[in-house]
Amino acid sequence: MHQTKYFQANNTNELVTLITTIFNTSHDGLAICDHNGFVLLYNDAYLSITGIPAAILDTYSFIEQLDLHIVSDSSGVRALQTKKTHSIVIEYENGKTTINTATPVLDHNQKLLFVVGNVRDITELNQLQRDLEQTRQISSTYQKALEQIQNGNIFADQLIYRSGTMHRIVSLAERFAKNDSPILLLGESGVGKDVLATYIHKQSGRSGEFININCGAIPNHLLESELFGYEKGAFTGANQSKEGLFELADNGTLFLDEIGDLPYELQVKLLNVLQDGKIRRLGGKKVRLVNMRIIAATNSDLEAMVEEKKFRRDLFYRLNVLSITIPPLRERKEDIPALIFYYLNRLEQKYGIEKRLDTGTLEKLVDYSWPGNIRELKNVMERTYHLCDHDKITFEQLPSTIHPVSNELEPTRMWDMEKPLLLKEAVQRFEKEYIEKMLAQSSTMQECADKLGVNISTLVRKKRSLRVK
Repeated sequence: MHQTKYFQANNTNELVTLITTIFNTSHDGLAICDHNGFVLLYNDAYLSITGIPAAILDTYSFIEQLDLHIVSDSSGVRALQTKKTHSIVIEYENGKTTINTATPVLDHNQKLLFVVGNVRDITELNQLQRDLEQTRQISSTYQKALEQIQNGNIFADQLIYRSGTMHRIVSLAERFAKNDSPILLLGESGVGKDVLATYIHKQSGRSGEFININCGAIPNHLLESELFGYEKGAFTGANQSKEGLFELADNGTLFLDEIGDLPYELQVKLLNVLQDGKIRRLGGKKVRLVNMRIIAATNSDLEAMVEEKKFRRDLFYRLNVLSITIPPLRERKEDIPALIFYYLNRLEQKYGIEKRLDTGTLEKLVDYSWPGNIRELKNVMERTYHLCDHDKITFEQLPSTIHPVSNELEPTRMWDMEKPLLLKEAVQRFEKEYIEKMLAQSSTMQECADKLGVNISTLVRKKRSLRVK
């Protein structure tokens, strides 16, 4: 420290006052320890940034704090051991990340007198850097999705993906589209089997229409007439002839969704159509040739249904010439942001009101398991868009189904142990687990001590004796 002539002339009190003022008004945390590591001075900023209670600093040296795992590392201890300045990055239990610098103070004989520690909070800086990087990534994803929309590279209800898994699936679909063999699409409900089927039809170059029928949505007694059509007078109410879906799909594609729900007695008729390409309307005598591509889809285990004799084995083999399994959304999380931005963009274009997700909300949506897959995601985004009163969608505005359910602490079931424990051991084990749980839910040790109803010294002793993490 440099002194002016003013302070060199018997102004010790003023110098002390100035140093004390600087010490206490510093935004950085400051702490000074002696050559044994015991803390002599510290300011309020040090307590606030590190989250270490004053009772700890007044009781334990820097070396003891490290031994007791109150801190994960200590630049002060390093300076004490090496007599050199050390700077390290430390993340404290209160969640703050800091740069800690410890500078030794030596006398003219190089004997260690004190160590001056400086703690600078860089949590906000790190968060700003992370937010910036996430914003860049989100912007890039959003831009790519918009480019696809603008360039017309998205079909039907839009084939949106970013994951390598979906890229391979789409590439496979493009290869399959070039021939006329049946295709079987497998996957959970809502993964987008109908969208992929539409994409395959578009890529096939077929001149006919894409006809979509859900085999489970039409009553069994009507499904045959819907597929094959009927002639006038074929049954009561058939006042005129009608083309069936097989004929409507001529030179196009017939998509049989939920093929597992197709009635067993209709399965053999579908097999005959697949084998010879001929159909005959109900009540008719004329045989008609149809040139159509069959794409079937199901979320059922068709092989298990074959074994249970609920689905014909020969039809299964005929449909399963080319198969594609679409993984659930939880297994391709890279696709989630692109889908979210796409549906938000559609809503903004339709209603003219722009709304955005904050970074934390997007992270929660990516972490969610999406049991209903893309169909659920679309529903959530539409509902949230309409219910959000502001231009930014926050986590609290999402449906309750998205919010994770916090599990209460479950005590260890000692009676489930293979080997019974002594009562003392059982109590110690539960006490250790309970303290670890409370520490994880507290930002500081003082907060944890308050929750447990003990003083900070007792908590430190328990932490050390029980070897709490």
